[in-house]
Amino acid sequence: MDTGDHKGAGAIVRTTDWYRELGSLIDRTQVEDLPGRLVQALAYLVPFELAAVFVYCGRARPMNVYDNFELADAKKAIAAYVESTYVLNPFYQAQLRGIPDGVYRIRDLAPDAFFESEYYRSYRAVPSPSEEIGYITEDWPQGLEEIDIAVTLEPNAVTEISVYRSLRDGGFRDDELARLSDAVPVIAALLRKYWMAHGAAEMRASPPDSRVDDAFADFGKEMLTDREREVTQLILRGHSSESICFNLGISLGTVKTHRKNAYAKLNISSQSELLSLFLQALQTPSIT
Repeated sequence: MDTGDHKGAGAIVRTTDWYRELGSLIDRTQVEDLPGRLVQALAYLVPFELAAVFVYCGRARPMNVYDNFELADAKKAIAAYVESTYVLNPFYQAQLRGIPDGVYRIRDLAPDAFFESEYYRSYRAVPSPSEEIGYITEDWPQGLEEIDIAVTLEPNAVTEISVYRSLRDGGFRDDELARLSDAVPVIAALLRKYWMAHGAAEMRASPPDSRVDDAFADFGKEMLTDREREVTQLILRGHSSESICFNLGISLGTVKTHRKNAYAKLNISSQSELLSLFLQALQTPSIT
């Protein structure tokens, strides 16, 4: 890796400062503010505008351990994400399947039709065709490209470091992702030591709150067949009919029949209404 300073997306990439900060971080792995310090150090390696760090423990609501979202509305968006909309996020679904440590563009984690999905303004999500995943949590900053760094802390805990850069500046280049990928082993080592010092005991002491994921799994249970629920769940996650065929091992015609029947039973006619209905279900006192 080049240890000199060089230009990157209109900003100076200062790898010498990254190495200096890295040395400081190695001495501070037991310190509670390590995630924030690590994010600040990464900005020397690959410049970005915003960042957030979440820890996912299986089907439980994620923990927000750091963010640099300063505006009040953006802070509200973080809270809304942790409260409910995370369950539709591609990274959340990927960590449930077991995501390897590495660097990912969010669009590469999303299902095949996620970008074309129609979303209806409702509870905690609003449509945003300009966004990579087709919707944003209400008040979330718009017009940004998202890159995620995944680190497994232990078998049932995964960290997501999300960094964001304006699409007007061209987003993130492949060589910048490669630079972050080179740093993943040391990022992982730092975060695992931090987790053992500050997070693992807390996770084991508190029962996981999986009510939002439970609501997703049970959505339509009283009205739909098991297969119809499987189809609607995949639709909510952004899968096309063709992708649903592949995932469930059924024909395209069967998928369309299940979708038509599910929509009729739910008294809706579109994907946006389906999302709205699901988000309304999350407003029940037992969920929120």
